[in-house]
Amino acid sequence: MSNTENTRTNGIQINMAYLAKMILSKWWVIVLAATVFGSIGFATAEYTKTVTYSSKISFVVSNRQPSLEGDAYSSSDLNASITLANTYKYILSSRTMCEKVAQSSSFDVSTDEVKSAMSLRTEPGTNIIVMTISTGSAAKSYDLALVVIQQYGAVMQQIGYPGSSITVCELPEAATRSNSNISALMYLMVGAFAGVLVALIAILVMNLTRNTIQSTEDIHSRLDMRILGLIGKTSIRGGKTRTQRGLLINSGAVGFSFVETYKAIRTKIEGLATKKNQKVFLVSSAGESEGKTTVASNIAIALAQNGHSVLLIDADLRKPSVCRLLGLTGGKESRGHGLADVLSGSSTLEQAIRYVERHKIFLLASNNPVSDPAELLSTPQMEKLIRAMRSEFDFVIVDTAPAGVVTDASILTNYADAALMVVREDYCSVEKILNAVDDLSAGKAELIGCVYNIVSIGAERTYNRRYSRRYGREYGYYGYGYGYGYDPGGSYGGSYGGNP
Repeated sequence: MSNTENTRTNGIQINMAYLAKMILSKWWVIVLAATVFGSIGFATAEYTKTVTYSSKISFVVSNRQPSLEGDAYSSSDLNASITLANTYKYILSSRTMCEKVAQSSSFDVSTDEVKSAMSLRTEPGTNIIVMTISTGSAAKSYDLALVVIQQYGAVMQQIGYPGSSITVCELPEAATRSNSNISALMYLMVGAFAGVLVALIAILVMNLTRNTIQSTEDIHSRLDMRILGLIGKTSIRGGKTRTQRGLLINSGAVGFSFVETYKAIRTKIEGLATKKNQKVFLVSSAGESEGKTTVASNIAIALAQNGHSVLLIDADLRKPSVCRLLGLTGGKESRGHGLADVLSGSSTLEQAIRYVERHKIFLLASNNPVSDPAELLSTPQMEKLIRAMRSEFDFVIVDTAPAGVVTDASILTNYADAALMVVREDYCSVEKILNAVDDLSAGKAELIGCVYNIVSIGAERTYNRRYSRRYGREYGYYGYGYGYGYDPGGSYGGSYGGNP
C-alpha cells in the first residue's frame, strides 16, 4: 500500500460534499439548537425587561409667526420649516427644558430622569416633531407630557428663533397598556441565530475530529484501496430504509441495486480466481457492526447462484452470526456443525459441513461461541482443513472476527488466498482501518480491496455512474463465468451430509 504513510501524515481534511450531507442529515440538531437558544434569549429578555408606558406629543414647526400663517406658504418655507424642526428637536430635549419639567412635575423626578425618558424624532419630509416620554408609570409619563406642554413655550422664548413658531398639533394621552417588548423578539432572533451557528460549528468539528471514511475518494486517497463494490442503504417494503444486517440477495426484501452490486463483486472474485487461481477468500473489517457477515454470506450466495460449489465458514468464533443471518437459529441445527467442533476433534468435516438448500451453499458454522478462538485457529488442523476444502470446493468464503479488534483474522490470512475488507461509511476511524489493513497484509493472503458498505444513496449513485462501464469492460460483467458447475449428486452432497 504505497500511499499508506502519506495517508497517515496528511492530517484531517474537510470533505465539503460529506459536510453538506451531514448538515442536511442533522437538520433536527440545528432546529433544536435554534429553538433552545432562541428560548433562552426570549426568557432572558422577559426576565430582565423593564415595563414602560409612553405618552406622545406632536409639534408642528414653522419658519413664520402665527400672524403670518394666512399668507401663501411656499416650498421654500416648507424646507426652511423642516430644517428648523431638526433644530427645535434638540431644544425640546435640552437640559434647560428638562430642568423646568422636573421642577414643575407632580412626581419626584430629577433632570436626568426626565432627559432619559424623552425621545424625539422628526417625521421624514415634514416639519412635525414627535416627542415620546416613557417611564415605568403611565401616570408619570402622562404628567411629564402635560408639563412639557406647559413649559415648552417659555423655553422657546428663551432660546428659540425669533420669527418662527412651534405649536402642539396632537395632545398626549394617558397610556392604557405597557409598551410592546421589542427586545424580547430581538433576543429571540439573536438567540436562534446563535443556536444555528453553534450547531453548524459543532457539526463541522464533529466532521473534522471523526476522521472516518466519508466517500469513495477517501478510500482511494487515504486507504489506497481498490473498491470491489459499494453497498448502499437498502430500500425494503414500504419504502423504509435500513442497514444491511439480515438482508440477503435471495430474500426478496432487497432492491435491484443491492442484488446487482453483489453480482458485480462476484464477477470480480471470479476474475481473480481465474487469473490467480484464488479460491479461499477471507472477509473481515476494522470494527464490529460494519456488515462483514452480511457481505461474506451474500458473496457466497451470489457465487452459488452462478453455478459454483461454495463453502461458507463462520470463523468468527467469538461472536458467530452466520447461522442467525441465514435463519438457522435452532440449537440442534447448529450443534456439531461449527468450525470449532472440527478443530477440537468433536466432529469430522463430513459431519460438520451441511448443505443449505435454501441458499444453495455448503456451510461450516455454529451459533456457539468458544473461549479460546485464537488458539484453535493457530493449530495445524486449521491449515489442513483449508487445504482439504480448497480441493473440494470452487470457492471457500471465510467470515472472520474484526481485524481491528482481535488477531483472529490476521491468523487466518496465512491460510487464505485473498482477503477483502468491509468498510462502513463514516464508522471506524482511518487510523483503526489502517491498523487492520496492516494486520491483514502481514499474512500470506493478498489484500484485494474493500467493500464500501451502508453508503448514503447519493454517494452510491455517483459511484455506480462513474465505475459501472469501466468494471463491465474490465471483468466482462455480463455472462462471465457461467461455465462453472458441479454434480449435485456427487461427492459434495454425499460426503457432507446434504442431498441437494
